[in-house]
Order: sequence, then structure tokens, then C-alpha cells
Amino acid sequence: MTLHYNLPNTRRSIELFQLAGRWSGNLLSDTAVVECKMDGFRAGHWRGLDGKPKFWTRNGYAIEGTGHISHVLSVMERVAGEPMFFDGEFIVGNTLAETKAWCERNWKSGGEAGTLHLFDAMPDREWRDGGCDMPLIERKARLQALHDAAAGEIADDWAWREGTRDKEPDAPPTVVVQHNIVAAARGVQMLADEVWAQGGEGLLIKDTAAAYTRGRNQAWLKLKRGN
Repeated sequence: MTLHYNLPNTRRSIELFQLAGRWSGNLLSDTAVVECKMDGFRAGHWRGLDGKPKFWTRNGYAIEGTGHISHVLSVMERVAGEPMFFDGEFIVGNTLAETKAWCERNWKSGGEAGTLHLFDAMPDREWRDGGCDMPLIERKARLQALHDAAAGEIADDWAWREGTRDKEPDAPPTVVVQHNIVAAARGVQMLADEVWAQGGEGLLIKDTAAAYTRGRNQAWLKLKRGN
């Protein structure tokens, strides 16, 4: 499949997202942001060579049938006043199997599906240069503010989204992933036990003050059962 993103010296081996290392039982700093680990497709939203914003997997493949999500993100961009890169987990029907089926074939039947669980965002120009120096906790606050402002604008707009005639997917197009702030490793383990008891996959532990850097690094760590 042809790749349509546009980054300097782009190759498949170049990471498009920040990726997590493995949790070893220690906090990254005095405090950490802890989020539930989603079990879907890692997805980013940015403009390709044609200048149109679109969803892409971490390997650079397009995710189709997501116009309802792009609509919300376009409003968030308008609020931000500049093109943005949005990072999250794309999930259809709350399972990896349904998400995979949609991305590989079910979108061809038409319509739109899925929710983007947003956990990071930054100006597109910064992402293309390799990342964003703003601390994570500030990026998350800005993401929530943009999402809230966009929700308000959409709620005030009485017009149907173009091409839908008010027939939108049942699931919300976007949600912002919520987090806990922990100051001790035992707090991470307690949260993990709660997530596993509810059938969840695990946690992501992130340095509160860390920048966003494309590629795998230790600023983000993942904790899964049997880690």
C-alpha cells in the first residue's frame, strides 16, 4: 500500500508515534500520569500529501470510514487555530476483533464506525519535527480544553454534518482518555489490579513532565498482566 504521509526522509522504519517501554516497577519521576491501556488500533490523525486530514495506523496504513471522527477533530483544529496532530486508540465495538474487522474489510460496506480515544495532541508542525517539548500534563490539559470547546460548538450547530442527514454512528466519535496521578509505585499496582479485575488489558505509566518524542522510549511505560 502506498504511504501518503509526508515527513522528511520517511521510511517504514521511522516511528510515527511515541511508543512505550516496559514497566519495571519504578516511577519515572516524582509523579506519573496513569491511563488505562486500550485494546484497539493505535491511530494518528494528520494531513497527507494531498493536504487532507486522515487517520493512519502506526505502520502508516489509512483507516477508512471515520468521517465522524475527522469532523470533530477538524472543529478542534479550528479552535486551536492551526493544523494539529492527534494521537489515540481507535476502537470499534469495544473489542480488538471488531476493530480489526472494520479496518480490514467492514468499512467497504459503507457507513462509519468507531471511537477515537484521545490521549495526546500537538501542533502538526511540531510532530513533523519529531515531537513536542510541552510537558505531558500540559498537553493533556490543552487536549481536554480543545475537546470541550469543540463539543460546545458542535452542540450549537443545528445543521446536519454534510452527507449524513443526521445518521451518525451510535458510539461517540471521540473521548479524551482520563488519567490518575500517582506518587508511588504501589499506587500503580493498585490501579492495575482494579483494571485486571474488570477485564482490562493494563496500564500506561507516563512521566508527567515528559515531552512527546516519536519512537520508543522510557518516558512512557506499559504494564500488562504477566509483564
